[in-house]
Amino acid sequence: MEDRIKELEDRLARAESALERSERLAVASRYASAIMHEVNNPLEAITNLVYLTKLQKEQPDLVFENMNVIEDQLKTLGRVTSQALTFHREQQTAKEIDLVEIAESALKLHSDKLLRHGVVVSRRYRGPARATVFGSEILQVVSNLILNAVDVLEDGKGHICVSVKRCPDCIHITVTDNGPGIPEGFASRLFEPYVTSKASGTGLGLWLSSRIIAKHGGTLRFRTSRTGGRTGTTFRINLPQSG
Repeated sequence: MEDRIKELEDRLARAESALERSERLAVASRYASAIMHEVNNPLEAITNLVYLTKLQKEQPDLVFENMNVIEDQLKTLGRVTSQALTFHREQQTAKEIDLVEIAESALKLHSDKLLRHGVVVSRRYRGPARATVFGSEILQVVSNLILNAVDVLEDGKGHICVSVKRCPDCIHITVTDNGPGIPEGFASRLFEPYVTSKASGTGLGLWLSSRIIAKHGGTLRFRTSRTGGRTGTTFRINLPQSG
């Protein structure tokens, strides 16, 4: 009997490990897709400007103007790639990082999608808010919360507030939206695997996010409202601060 129980426990552990690897790939794919959108826009602008410059080669003033715009677009590309690489270089150990930088990086990485959907973004940073973390993992969690919020917002009417606050014994990162709120049937099981209200969702993003935050000694909680004049959802990450 003991051997049978141990075998079942081993199978369960392997299944959980495979599930976590699968979701990490899914999250990475979603993250990469967002970065591709950010890169594609300036690339299209540069391509069009190069074409125009060839046609306007006899007009030095227009050529000079085009070159200035191309330079600006190249700076945008540099910013996007720099932000993407800052926290995604391989980390063998956790490092002390200002979580305001992570929150701002997540917003910048998804600025194109936020703009396309007409989402108003507000920031409330009370830093520095330093914590010893794996930066790429916390960035993925914050990115996932932002993208989830965008998915439920009505185009042109959405508002997202990202805040970072240092408290006496911990740091709060919150992502708040004015969406329709989480359906009651999902709210009680939100951090379980395969639970989602989205037709195309895997139901694993919040499950993995909660595991990542727990690994850092923190918690991921939420509150939501679907009634009255104020609907919406707030997710709050609590992490121990450095020192």
